[in-house]
Amino acid sequence: MARYSLIVAIVLALGGVASADLTFYGVGDQAAFQADTLISITETFDAVTPKDTPLSSFVSQGVTYTGLGGTGGGNVWVTSYSYGNFSVPVPDATVLTANGAEDFTLAMTFVGPITAVGFDTYLNTYGPASIQVENADGWTGTLLSHDPTTVGFFGVTSDSPITALRWTTIGGEVVNTGIDNVQIGTVVPVPGAALLALVGLGVAQGPLRRRRSSWLGSTRREQG
Repeated sequence: MARYSLIVAIVLALGGVASADLTFYGVGDQAAFQADTLISITETFDAVTPKDTPLSSFVSQGVTYTGLGGTGGGNVWVTSYSYGNFSVPVPDATVLTANGAEDFTLAMTFVGPITAVGFDTYLNTYGPASIQVENADGWTGTLLSHDPTTVGFFGVTSDSPITALRWTTIGGEVVNTGIDNVQIGTVVPVPGAALLALVGLGVAQGPLRRRRSSWLGSTRREQG
């Protein structure tokens, strides 16, 4: 039931991994993502300091954000409110980006399993974003593309815990790309799944009970 909606339907098998139990959500799928997940943390980056400063990494609400590319060996950068140099005229938010080319990771450091992650996306005109997701199957990637003059969305759910994501784009040294409003949580159990399992068990045990009753009846008749 994977939803792609404006996500370029190209899945890259990374590190020899052929597939992963992932569902991707794109622009227009935010309502579906919300319905399929239980979000426990939303990171707006408003409380992260300092702003407009290159940082090799920082930790906020259990997630470590680390820069991999750009000038100075790779840095992440949290913009101030209404920061410029995005394709969106004036982002009405603080945004996680980088100095130079955008290439950074989000590493999950929670005690409980995280199986759902989503965030708002900012692109430029130089190409789609490459988003890689790490779970028990290793790294799996997809390409995200949408109108760069609007704020987009990306979400992913997994059958096994998500341990990290990586955001990589091109041309960020000219026009910024980035993410905001990172939502972290778990997949909502499929309604009725447990009930179906019990019904199946009952169906399987029903004939057994009848056979057992019939056998007991015949045994009593023989004994009598």
